[in-house]
Amino acid sequence: MATAVDHPGRRKVFGKPWVVPAVAATAVVATAVAVPLIADADSDLPERSAAELFAGLARAPEVPFAGTLVYSADLGLPDLSAFTDDDSTTPWSLLSGATTARIWYSDLDTFRIALHGELSETDLIRDGDSFWYWDSDENTVTHLDAPASQEDPAGGLFGADMGRALGSSDVVAQLAMHWLAPTTEISVDGTATVAGRPAYELVIAPRDEQSLIGSIRVAIDGEHGVPLRIQVHSTDGGDPAIEVGFTSVSFKEPDPSVYEFTPPPGASTEELDLDSWLSAHEEHDPFGGAPLGTDEMAVDVVGESWTSVLIVDGVDPARLAAQLEKLSTESDKDVGDVAGAVGALLSQMRPVGGPYGSGLALESRLLSILLLDDGRLFAGAVSLEALEEAAAD
Repeated sequence: MATAVDHPGRRKVFGKPWVVPAVAATAVVATAVAVPLIADADSDLPERSAAELFAGLARAPEVPFAGTLVYSADLGLPDLSAFTDDDSTTPWSLLSGATTARIWYSDLDTFRIALHGELSETDLIRDGDSFWYWDSDENTVTHLDAPASQEDPAGGLFGADMGRALGSSDVVAQLAMHWLAPTTEISVDGTATVAGRPAYELVIAPRDEQSLIGSIRVAIDGEHGVPLRIQVHSTDGGDPAIEVGFTSVSFKEPDPSVYEFTPPPGASTEELDLDSWLSAHEEHDPFGGAPLGTDEMAVDVVGESWTSVLIVDGVDPARLAAQLEKLSTESDKDVGDVAGAVGALLSQMRPVGGPYGSGLALESRLLSILLLDDGRLFAGAVSLEALEEAAAD
């Protein structure tokens, strides 16, 4: 594996598959923190401070509910409908259009999520030790046995003693507020009504103007502290780039029968052993022995919080194009769709050049990508200018 050159402020995260989710998680966590919030004068909701609201969010996993959730996205990306088959249950549908889900939730070990397409349904069910995944379009069922979680999440992350210390949701709220304050500006927009329920509404915005995220608006149920709607707005204004929210919700314990699942007649059922599956996927490399478009890869993250930039060094643009063309004809439809969609994104990139060299760039409402001829790739929820500055550094 390639060794990266030390740069002040860079954190080495070589070969970590969670790099991109971790960068994105920074913005997600920020939705849970705010300065004292005052309800609208016309609202019946009592006043709540930031610590009280965030403490309520920390207790939200304890609240059972059932409801209908709608997710919509307008990210300004190229049209990828050719890879969705008009199916709103595919991963690519999350990049544009709308997806409807029905959710039943009792606790972290007992829940059911049903994604509804025009002519299909995909269900994920957890009932204690059992996971079920059903794809109605393919009429396939996957079953996995996995032990239910026994430990407190804070204890699992920080150890038993620290977990007990952090067990107070008030402590968690104060720590998070302290951590986010330097990078995040919080404002208040009174209250809102979501799914027929009164909610406190927070407006959270990056302090750094280079972020493409203009603001995140979070509507929090006034009674239960559960987020009812999250809207991510781009700096370009207009409708939310991402919105996920309940259209209806009931805070009652779902009937236990909703978690019972029997494979439908004629369905193909696979019993999955997680350890064997992970080993098999580590051994199987559809990209010919190296990460897509690379021989060796080094990954860095520069910047902080909202303006973090992911840097991948060792990408060969020509090899990447050749691999994508080959993989787009794969008999494995999922692999072919991934390759085709990535290829479609690449085809929309425009030539750019500067002190950093030359290459291709893609700008969307929440993401910019810079792929250089020298094998470096830069990506982040920042302006293209910010990526160019990182490339020239």
